[in-house]
Amino acid sequence: MIGSHLGAAGALVERVLLDDRVPESERVWLLVETEGAMSAAEGLARRIDDGGPDESTLADSLHIRYCVQDALSRMVPRAVDLLGDLDSTASDEVDHLATCANGLALHPPARFRMTGPPAAYLVDGPLTIT
Repeated sequence: MIGSHLGAAGALVERVLLDDRVPESERVWLLVETEGAMSAAEGLARRIDDGGPDESTLADSLHIRYCVQDALSRMVPRAVDLLGDLDSTASDEVDHLATCANGLALHPPARFRMTGPPAAYLVDGPLTIT
């Protein structure tokens, strides 16, 4: 789920990175946001592949999911804004990628339902997903 939404955002950001009309500072900011989110997701996937899921991995997957969700909420609108003056065909593609990238917040578990369990886990309680 994280990878799919990040992939769409990455394709969107790539268009910004290749556009030399976009200021360098904007391109670098988007690159840093994207690479940070992707590195976190890749590290989690590697951890699952290497050791299998356990409660600690589940907790980290929630942390990374919400971290990536926040990064997407910053990256995607900024990339769309920076690509705003494209022709209609490119604009349709940008709209499609933005829509695909923005769906992570729609997947359960919703953040507002998950404040108690991670808080309990931080003080050695069990991590339960509701």
